[in-house]
Amino acid sequence: MELAGRVALVTGAGSGMGRATARRLVDEGMSVCAVDINGDAVAAVAEPLGALAVTCDVSDVDQVDAAFARCVEHFGRLDLAHLNAGVSISWSGDIAELDLVQYDRAVGVNLHHVVYGARAAVRAMRQRTDEAGCAIVATASIAGLEPFPGDAVYTLTKHGAVALIRSIAPKLAPEGIAAHAICPNTTDTGMLSDSTKDFLASKGVELVAPEEIANTVVAAATSPIDMTGSCWVVNPGEPPYVFDFNDVPGPHKVLYEPGWR
Repeated sequence: MELAGRVALVTGAGSGMGRATARRLVDEGMSVCAVDINGDAVAAVAEPLGALAVTCDVSDVDQVDAAFARCVEHFGRLDLAHLNAGVSISWSGDIAELDLVQYDRAVGVNLHHVVYGARAAVRAMRQRTDEAGCAIVATASIAGLEPFPGDAVYTLTKHGAVALIRSIAPKLAPEGIAAHAICPNTTDTGMLSDSTKDFLASKGVELVAPEEIANTVVAAATSPIDMTGSCWVVNPGEPPYVFDFNDVPGPHKVLYEPGWR
């Protein structure tokens, strides 16, 4: 899809990856609706960009629907949705000690938000009166592609986001709507504590810069429609690449054929 002159909505735009992506998309000539639960933070990001700031708890489906409706009302359309908001929780990693309130929070923001956002995005994109391509880009994680024993709940939500994007992509492609997941390695955002950053530095581990995520969102959104369903891995200081999943052959493949459901 072409970006210049088009409209994007970015969740988690008040800081980190979302802030970097909002800035990059404005640089690409897009009008941006910046969404975040922190109203002051997202307003501070949006004002110098000339973006629309919307305060929203992305784990609440009614608020998500309202944010997308506000974007379309203000700009007249929606072409790109970057579903980026995310959280981590503090726990030992021992499943027996998991706090279910924290569990619900993580699933609500990291997974339900992607479902709610994709649902609202497609509804908005179907309102367009032209045949211009559109894209949904969800921020997942390297933990969406492999186990992360340190936080199984985070891993669960990111695997779910990857699975959702890969599964909705084939059905949306005939409408010119692409769907991609971004799978960054450990990224330099507020989700990392200072002690974690110090530990990683002591091990010689570099962090992905938020701007590298923004670059990958642009790469995914502007890729050909036949690349829909791709998961883009981002390592620090390296070009992003599309992860190659192994195929699982078998009779179940008949259920994947066009026309079934």
